Amino acid sequence: MGYDRVLVPLDGSKFAEIALEHAIKVANMGANIHVLSVMAQDAISEIASMVSAAAQPPASDDPNWPPISRPDDPRAAHAREDYLRRVSDWLSQAGYDVTVEVRPGNVIETIVSVAKDGFDVIVMATHGRTGLARVALGSVAEGVLHRSPCPVLIIPARSAQAHS
Repeated sequence: MGYDRVLVPLDGSKFAEIALEHAIKVANMGANIHVLSVMAQDAISEIASMVSAAAQPPASDDPNWPPISRPDDPRAAHAREDYLRRVSDWLSQAGYDVTVEVRPGNVIETIVSVAKDGFDVIVMATHGRTGLARVALGSVAEGVLHRSPCPVLIIPARSAQAHS
């Protein structure tokens, strides 16, 4: 028994993309896999997102990923949407119904809000921050886990590193 509606939030890092591989392990064939990128409206969250993405090899071939701009900049949203389509294209070819979305907002609150639209599970990777980085930047995965209206499958950073 798998899930029919799977939400996969991505932040532009290779670590986060590992969640796509795990999503198909829990999804029914033909399930809707919704790939989401949140453009943080507050500077701290956006900087934290960029720091996380910068700590790993870029997920996008675009050297400007993630775009440093205001969340209401249509070019930045378009660049993120292109990225989401590119990294999830193989899911469509494998028989899944793939949708992509870029939304502005607080990262944790936005992921939880989207999940409330009837998703069965959230599949996401954690960066595995520890110490001061965790205190300063927090944990999106932990925040989503505590507020989610549905089950959350969290892929630990060490698992993602093993795939690299």
